[in-house]
Amino acid sequence: MKKSLLVGENRAAKHDFGDARRPDLPMKEFLKSILASALGAFLAAVGAGFLLMVLIVALASSAGNGQGAPAVTVKPKTMLVIGGDLAINDTPRHGSPGIDALLFGGGGPELDLYRALEAIDLAAKDRNIAGILLSGNLGAGVVQKAELRKALAAFKAAGKPVIAWLENGTQGEYYLASVADKVYVHSAGEVELKGLSSYHTYFGDTLKMLGIGVQVTKVGKYKSAVEPYVGGAMSDAAREQSEALMGGIWKRIAGEVARGRGLSGAALARTVDSAGVFDAKKAVQAKLADKAMPRDELVKAVRAAGAAADESGTSFLKVSLQRYASKVRLPRGGARIAVVYAEGEIVDGWGGAGDIGGDRLAHDLRMLRGDKKTKAVVLRVNSPGGSAFASDVVAREVELLKKQNIPVVVSMGDVAASGGYYISAKANLIMADPSTITGSIGVFGLHFNYGDLAKKVSLGTDGVKTGRYADLLAEHRPATPEELAIVQASVDGVYETFLGVVAEGRGLKRDGVHEIAQGRVWLGEDARGLRLVDKLGGLRDAIKEAQALIKADQVELTQVPALHSGQENFLQQLLSDGDDDSPLFAKAATDPAKDFLRANARWLRQLRAWNDPRGVYLVCPWRPDLR
Repeated sequence: MKKSLLVGENRAAKHDFGDARRPDLPMKEFLKSILASALGAFLAAVGAGFLLMVLIVALASSAGNGQGAPAVTVKPKTMLVIGGDLAINDTPRHGSPGIDALLFGGGGPELDLYRALEAIDLAAKDRNIAGILLSGNLGAGVVQKAELRKALAAFKAAGKPVIAWLENGTQGEYYLASVADKVYVHSAGEVELKGLSSYHTYFGDTLKMLGIGVQVTKVGKYKSAVEPYVGGAMSDAAREQSEALMGGIWKRIAGEVARGRGLSGAALARTVDSAGVFDAKKAVQAKLADKAMPRDELVKAVRAAGAAADESGTSFLKVSLQRYASKVRLPRGGARIAVVYAEGEIVDGWGGAGDIGGDRLAHDLRMLRGDKKTKAVVLRVNSPGGSAFASDVVAREVELLKKQNIPVVVSMGDVAASGGYYISAKANLIMADPSTITGSIGVFGLHFNYGDLAKKVSLGTDGVKTGRYADLLAEHRPATPEELAIVQASVDGVYETFLGVVAEGRGLKRDGVHEIAQGRVWLGEDARGLRLVDKLGGLRDAIKEAQALIKADQVELTQVPALHSGQENFLQQLLSDGDDDSPLFAKAATDPAKDFLRANARWLRQLRAWNDPRGVYLVCPWRPDLR
């Protein structure tokens, strides 16, 4: 059924400014008429100019090479600043939200992981970059921050200083900061280091109270994505795997923090359990920070590390990572490797912003298969899964690329589980970070109905049908046992297909896959031991592996989607504040109401994304969070 579009009439208001040719027109009205005409002509010219500018911008955007804005000029002795509420995504910024976000308020600065890593490497060789200052929150996942820490360690090894500045440092902020040579904390600030926790909101009992029925069909003891909708607490199986996952991730984080700060693991554990949040004085005493100071003393410390004074004399020369990254250019002049991004929940159809539309991703892979210049594909997967049907459509395209001798290397981000693993299984090589959440080889189906709610509010539903199952899974009543058996058979069939995809792709036997499946989620380092993953490494490691597979001395990289593709990039620069290096200590305003909605929006978004045509899903609910 097509959606109707209601367009209201645009009735232009008629204004009578009088007639200057009338001899009886008063002088005041005559002057008003002249002024109005002049103003109208001026506004018309401005409007025409704006439309012309939009047209030029549209043409410029469509003709862009995907390399982004012109490179920024960096003066000698400039500090590279990383933070300031910068968001690091896997996928290059592209498409929507576009101009509406600029006019009505969008998010903060964004940068894709590849350019962020390359920019840090470039800064290590740039004689004008004196060092790096980590200042403010950085929106990134555990795996992304781990890759950034490696790049920062290499920057330090090149002989340049890395300084971290914490005002009220979150745990995620501190994890990145702990790699620095020096960690400074604001005298009136604090540092958070408390360990990991994972809680979910369970709607099952509430839905029952409201009269909304939920019926589940699933395969997999550990397949826990349905639990929030059918019960009021975590199952024993879900608790078992959550404790294993959190324990493994925290062990890695605590180990890296301890090494960065020159502490023993036991000493750091005692510190974490002593408080969790430390004021500046206690943070220094616990050796989480080197010194407490106000902002003006930080400026002196940064200058002493090699940065020059700015024009005002009150701060220092600096450039933000997102601006400096405009100097990064994708490699050219060799065998072409396409880096394809699959980030978000997998949905049937084309999908929207932040989703992996199965049809869209399959289309992109098919176009690469038909491009004779493309020699290899790196598929960056950061997804908890979603639609079973859409996952199968994408997995088929991965298989066809292999059959056409175009090797596919999968690089896993924070999460590549369930449907995210399904689309990865048939690749030539699978790489993951030690803390990647992967596996979750299981299937479920959900049926919501409002039968009891209808009775409570005296809502009647009546009709006719021509076959026994014509109203299969109708929302106005619970499904019958016979209907549930039909759906369970469908779920079982998808599970068997899933096992077959993994067995064929990984060179394993079906029963062996079944033993490690059951919806169980694994860390990347454990998945390697189970042969679900081939090697440990990051995005750039995967690109090197793809280069080795095609035996190329030089490569040309393309990104799908490309930076700014379909986006009004030049217009965005005009409408936004381009001087994002000045407000060093500026932070995004916090709104408790928005924070609450954001924290619970994942469940609402998940419900919206559940659009599989068969109602069968491959979803993993677990995602690491350092907050």
